[in-house]
Amino acid sequence: MNQPVIFLLLASLGAAGPAFAASGSEVYKAHCSLCHDSGATRAPRLGNLSDWDARIAKGRVALVTSAIKGVPDSAMLPKAGFPHLSNADVIAATDFMLSSLGFAIRDAPWPEAQKPAPAPAQPAAQPTVDDAALTARVAEALRARIAPSARVETAGGTRVAGIRVESSAGRITLTGMVNDGGVVRSAEETARAVAGVAGVVNKLVGADVFEHD
Repeated sequence: MNQPVIFLLLASLGAAGPAFAASGSEVYKAHCSLCHDSGATRAPRLGNLSDWDARIAKGRVALVTSAIKGVPDSAMLPKAGFPHLSNADVIAATDFMLSSLGFAIRDAPWPEAQKPAPAPAQPAAQPTVDDAALTARVAEALRARIAPSARVETAGGTRVAGIRVESSAGRITLTGMVNDGGVVRSAEETARAVAGVAGVVNKLVGADVFEHD
C-alpha cells in the first residue's frame, strides 16, 4: 500500500471516531442487556412492562440516579459495574430503555446539575409583646409631642390629653376627642413611630367637626 493511501485511511478513521460515539442502544447491548434481557439477578426485563411499573412511577430522574449511583442492597451496581462509562453513556442507555418501553423522553439535566431549591426563609420569631409596657410608651410619646405639660393618667385606663391608649398584641387603639384634625393625624403618626407597635387603630375625633357657623 503506497504512502498516500495509508495517510487517507488513517485520516478517515481518525475523523470517524468521534462521530461514532456509543449510542444508548449500543451501551445497553454491551453493558445492560445481560441482566435486563433475561431478568437475571432480578433485574426488570426490558420486554416486560409490568416489571417497570413501580420504577417508572418514580420518574426519569430517579431512574437515571439509580443507574448512575446504583441501588443499595441489590445487584444494580453504580453504572452497572462499568465505572469507565460516562454519565452521558448511562443516561443514553436509560433513555433507550424507556423509549423501548414506550415512554417519551423529555430533556432533563443529570440530577447533580439540578440545584436544590433554597429552603423558604423562616420568619424571624416575633418577641412577645408586653401590652402594658407598650401602652405606657405610646402614652409618653403622645404626651411629649402633643401635650408636654399634660400628665399621663393611669386610673381606669391610660389617658393623656384626652386620648385613651389601649394595646392588644402590639396593636394600638386611640380613642377620644381632641382639638382638631391636626392632632388626630399627629397622634397616629406618633403612635406608629413607637418601637414594637404593629399597627394603629385611630378612633380619635376632632372637636372641630362639631363646630357650626
